[in-house]
Amino acid sequence: MDNLVIQALGKINMGILIIDRQLKVILWNGWLERFTGKSKEEVIGQNLLEVCPRFKLNMYQNILQNALYQGQSRFCSSALHKAFILPKENEDEHFFKQNMHVEPLYENGRSYAMIQISDMTNTSTRVYKLKNLIKELDVEYNKVKISEKISKHLSMHDSLTGLPNRRAFNERLVWAINHAEPSEGRFAVLFVDTDGFKQINDTYGHEVGDQVLVETAKRLKENIRSTDSVARLSGDEFSIILNQLNDDHDAEVVCEKLGASFVVPIEVSGYSINLSLSIGISIYPRHADEPAELLRYADQAMYRIKKNGKSGYAMYDSERD
Repeated sequence: MDNLVIQALGKINMGILIIDRQLKVILWNGWLERFTGKSKEEVIGQNLLEVCPRFKLNMYQNILQNALYQGQSRFCSSALHKAFILPKENEDEHFFKQNMHVEPLYENGRSYAMIQISDMTNTSTRVYKLKNLIKELDVEYNKVKISEKISKHLSMHDSLTGLPNRRAFNERLVWAINHAEPSEGRFAVLFVDTDGFKQINDTYGHEVGDQVLVETAKRLKENIRSTDSVARLSGDEFSIILNQLNDDHDAEVVCEKLGASFVVPIEVSGYSINLSLSIGISIYPRHADEPAELLRYADQAMYRIKKNGKSGYAMYDSERD
């Protein structure tokens, strides 16, 4: 049986050494011979501190003393400690990762300490690679999320003015109805069309026309509340949702404010361009309670303004529109 134990200690895939109270090495197994290049004949009987200099540190001497004299076990992780047993010469000790278990042993009234060294180098490398992989996946995930966010923004916004587009407006209109219905709330839909924009494009060119649209979007946005929504539906057509109105007249007050904001000409590329607005108004739920109807009625009211000379606003009237 002793021979089998000796053979097992020689082949086991971890370092095992035993020291006595004088720190003399009395067992040095095969793994340690292969790892350090030092045979058991060279090491046995030698002081551990000479064979393994790492144990000269007070921290490790205390661990050994506690095992030998206090019977205390101790585990030291490779995550917090450098390699305890140094490799053969010409090998980089920093490459190796080792766990260490120190256990007290007893025989014939004497105490010993058994030191077990587990090679964690490959495990640490795999963990390191796994951490890097997780980090790379996290970076890629964030890139995908940002890309999705950008794509969603582009799909819901007008690229020229940055305003929500027709699709986003329709969603906000549905939301406004769903929000107003339970509380019997009231809101207005404004259909806004600029007057004479085609002539501006024909006279000054599309580049100037685009800048006029950008400035139009800016002035519309500046003259509504943060709780309201303005969107560019197409060309020079815009629409606005005025939420939580006390009465219908509130919408007319906003229309007057919007019209006044265009009294000052738009300055673009050295040109001073006069622009006015024609605005149609529909009220939820007085005129309709469906999104398409609200927008259509506001559009019809806007065309009444166009027919009557442009520049102004009108409330939808089922008999006139």
